[in-house]
Amino acid sequence: MTLEPVHGESALFARDIRTLFIADMHIGLEHEIMLAGARIPPKTGEMRKRLLGILKKTGARNLVIAGDLKHNIPMSSFHEEREIPRVIEALLEVVEEIHLVPGNHDGGIQDYLPSDVILHSNKGFTIGDYGVWHGHCWPSDEVMASRTVLMGHVHPHAAFVDGVGARSAERCWVRGKWNFAAAHKKYDVLGEGFLMIPAFNDLCGGSRVNDPGQKKIGTVLRHGLANIRESEMFLLDGTNLGKVGDNLI
Repeated sequence: MTLEPVHGESALFARDIRTLFIADMHIGLEHEIMLAGARIPPKTGEMRKRLLGILKKTGARNLVIAGDLKHNIPMSSFHEEREIPRVIEALLEVVEEIHLVPGNHDGGIQDYLPSDVILHSNKGFTIGDYGVWHGHCWPSDEVMASRTVLMGHVHPHAAFVDGVGARSAERCWVRGKWNFAAAHKKYDVLGEGFLMIPAFNDLCGGSRVNDPGQKKIGTVLRHGLANIRESEMFLLDGTNLGKVGDNLI
């Protein structure tokens, strides 16, 4: 396995195919926050700068976005219409290919993408030994048969409770195996397991995977395809928190 999380970032580099994987940029989230009555500095430029830095640091030739490039649905905001082409054009200056698997927030995304971007089915696609899909619908048979499936959508967080009962949460990676009894009801061939990618946009809320009271979202969690309690959690700085089931709050 040549997958390497980029230290301190929600980005994953596959050295064997010189490809960087991210998910959930949610460009335009600031617009929703503004409508709710709060103003925050624009996030898109900061994300573009971070991502360009990661691409140059790793030397990635390809970029794969596992869904939710944009945020607002069903209509897009003026922010998305303006910023998405700018971001993509800047990224295309440093990579050979950009692949996008549409997420549940990406309706109409083709209207804002340069023709150079490779837009896949929402059922996902494979690249090298990796299957990629967003996580909000059923993936293809080919994706599930891949050695490792990479997904977004869940925005995984690890939840913590301190000595006085105060709660906090941090973005995390979740790596695990399939619940073969459940998964084989729909898929004949399964790979080794999966890796949940935390949201690239740090303004995004998330699912506290070690909180039994958290609502289950996404195909994997809702339908029990993942053996989630036996899965491992890793913070963005590389800290291994151990199994989800050993860290329930």
